[in-house]
Amino acid sequence: MSPRSGSGRARPAEEQILRAARELFAERGFRDTTVREIAKRAGVNGAAINYYFDSKEALYVAVFEEAYERFRQPFTEMLGGVRDQATWRAALEAWFEFVLELFLLDTPERSIFRRLVAQERAAPGAATARIVENVIRPVAGVLRDLVRMSMPDAPPEAVHAAFITTMSQCAVFMHRDPPWDEFEISPDVPREAWIRLVRDEIVANVCARRSFVRRV
Repeated sequence: MSPRSGSGRARPAEEQILRAARELFAERGFRDTTVREIAKRAGVNGAAINYYFDSKEALYVAVFEEAYERFRQPFTEMLGGVRDQATWRAALEAWFEFVLELFLLDTPERSIFRRLVAQERAAPGAATARIVENVIRPVAGVLRDLVRMSMPDAPPEAVHAAFITTMSQCAVFMHRDPPWDEFEISPDVPREAWIRLVRDEIVANVCARRSFVRRV
């Protein structure tokens, strides 16, 4: 973790570094981004990056962890209210809607996060294991738990197969820069309506094959 002020807030220079790194990693990925370029965009001396983050790899992980902190709250609440088929389905809808919004709504924070994930998936590196453990697994773990509630007595490999094939229906939208956006997104409906259509299609398919059994 990087140094923090006594209040727990990031210091101004640290915030500038994180912002610059987030933008450059999203544009170019980890391997094609240099510490010098980050320092130049952040308007700081290169030594400041080593002071706050020790290394480019540590900074890269910090960028993902900061992004996760911005979006994590809904995921921590999705499982608490599941008790029957209706609440299970509502939790599935909430999970897919939130992830689809991350990948399909073009707000600055969501766009950067989508590109960060897409770059990391395309070219994993030494930091991948930490990113998976600290960022990807907590998000995906909520869906995995929901899937397990529909098949609590199934062997782990069957649960994993169901979970991965269900989650993968969102992955196509990570890589949607032109011209792929014209192929993946309907031009005939507003983006929010498209998200709801895709969410409803995915959840309907899940519920056609599975139903809530019990919490596990």
